[in-house]
Amino acid sequence: MHAITFAVKEINDDPKLLPNITLGFQVFDTCNTLRRAAQGTLIMLSGAQEIIPNYNFLSKAPLAGIVGDSGSTRSIFMGQILGLYRYPQISYFSTNPVLSQRDLFPSFFRTIPSDEFQMRGLAQLVSHFGWSWVGLLASDNDYGQSGLHIVKEEIIKVGVCVAFAENILTGLPNRNAPYLAKIIKNSTAKAVVVISSDPDFVIVVEEMLLPYIKNVNFKTKGGRQVFFDANGDIPAVYDIVNWRVGAKGTLKQVKIGSYDSSSPDGKTFKVDGAAITWTNGENQVPLSNCSPSCPLGFRKVTVPEKPLCCHECARCPQGQISNQTDALECHPCSWDTWPNLQQDRCLPRPTEFLSYGDPLSYSLAATAIFSSLVPLVILGVFINYKETPIVRANNYPVSCLLLFSLFLCFLCSLGFIGYPQPEKCLLRQVAFGMVFALCISCVLAKTITVVIAFNATKPGSRLRKWTGVKVPYFLILCCALIQLCICVIWLIFFQPFHELDTDTKPGIIIVNCNEGSSTAFWCMLGYLGLLATISFIVAFLARRLPDSFNEAKLITFSMLAFLSVWVSFIPAYLSARGMYTVAMEVFAILSSSWALVGCIFVPKCFIILFSPHINSREHFTIKPINKI
Repeated sequence: MHAITFAVKEINDDPKLLPNITLGFQVFDTCNTLRRAAQGTLIMLSGAQEIIPNYNFLSKAPLAGIVGDSGSTRSIFMGQILGLYRYPQISYFSTNPVLSQRDLFPSFFRTIPSDEFQMRGLAQLVSHFGWSWVGLLASDNDYGQSGLHIVKEEIIKVGVCVAFAENILTGLPNRNAPYLAKIIKNSTAKAVVVISSDPDFVIVVEEMLLPYIKNVNFKTKGGRQVFFDANGDIPAVYDIVNWRVGAKGTLKQVKIGSYDSSSPDGKTFKVDGAAITWTNGENQVPLSNCSPSCPLGFRKVTVPEKPLCCHECARCPQGQISNQTDALECHPCSWDTWPNLQQDRCLPRPTEFLSYGDPLSYSLAATAIFSSLVPLVILGVFINYKETPIVRANNYPVSCLLLFSLFLCFLCSLGFIGYPQPEKCLLRQVAFGMVFALCISCVLAKTITVVIAFNATKPGSRLRKWTGVKVPYFLILCCALIQLCICVIWLIFFQPFHELDTDTKPGIIIVNCNEGSSTAFWCMLGYLGLLATISFIVAFLARRLPDSFNEAKLITFSMLAFLSVWVSFIPAYLSARGMYTVAMEVFAILSSSWALVGCIFVPKCFIILFSPHINSREHFTIKPINKI
């Protein structure tokens, strides 16, 4: 009453505000009931004590507007009536958000912000402090229940979970305090949002006619800008205060921020975190989370039947990282990078190939180079002793060709060592297949030559016309041409190519040569096995030739060793990974080449150099066949 009396007096005394207009007022007490609120509203519209709808007894000044009521429930009831006649209604304490709906309340205004702004401010306050696990307490009236609905909706939008939501029962003397205290104590939430209003708080309401109220815009003596928005609400301005215990044990409020919906810089929410003193006497914001934050390298995993804020932290899957806390998902690294041990960043993947810098690689390379010299040395020995019986008896031209092919066999292994350039990938398997086909063809030719030479000495033998160098050369050429055809088809239709393998070994790029066609590779290798098997069978069948003339036994052992190496190579090759696959093939090439050198030529060199008495014509005279 004092506020409206003072306001009307101030307006009437100031000729600048409403010149030539004098305001008056009439007061009706609603007694906080809907019945008295409806009665007072209809009396003001009729202009008399007798209520007659749609009839006006006004004989005095016209009704400019109605101020009231304080309660939202009564204001809603009054607004539904006054809106039909477009009478301005200005409430000084009705904060229910539903009154902002202009289609239902076209002439309603209020000088107190809607609860919606206050509730959004509370929700932003929760979000600002990083709380994701809070409790809610609200009074059981319109203010508390509508505010509870808005706050709950807003905080859920920003990812906050509600630990509990309870009502303050205003109809009970103790407000249900014992039960509420138990709920808060047993909850794991450390932050509680309370929504409760004081119905006795009054804000001065200024009356104006409806057309002018919409355009009201002035500054109060305190510097506050007052105007109504399209919903009839004034700018929402709140102080954010920090309750502290004073020196004498009393509570006091300290302003630490504000919420201003009309802030000129657009920052409606401002809080000075350094000015806050928490209950523990520190300035650090207390944590209120259902679960601890997930560190880098981890991701959140929801727990069934629990709120979203109650989660578990799971390590990122292999090949993925998370570089922020509380990550919802992990992200895979690019194809050429791999996570570090902490899985919080991607590092370049190391490359793996049979490099000359590795001990295994330069050991194999040194072995290949040294081994390639051995056939050349033996070839020199054969050239120097070519007129001796042991050299002449073992097909000197084919032996020289075999030694040269063994020299190439040892050298072709170097093509598998070092960085797999595209040119290397294209030629290394083909070169290996061709030189080994030439080598085994020479062995097969030597074996058949031994058989022909022995049987041609028998009286009346028709094999004498097949003796000489033409048959072995023709046989070598035919066998090598078959392998050449396989390799040409391979290169034309299934070219080997350079490949970066990121799948075989996690975190490592294996630089290798893709053979283009596994079928072509195994056909090439299978053909070598076929030649070696035929050579072994022929040599084995010729094992009973006279001892002094018998090179077939040496070939038998050499082919047996050769086949053993490559049969063992197959499972080892298929089970090895990365550069060890290539190393296995290099080892097989060197081992099988040494099997031929050791079994066929080392015994002959030993006789030539250390047992010259055996290297005589008399020793190589055909002797009777010994039965085994």
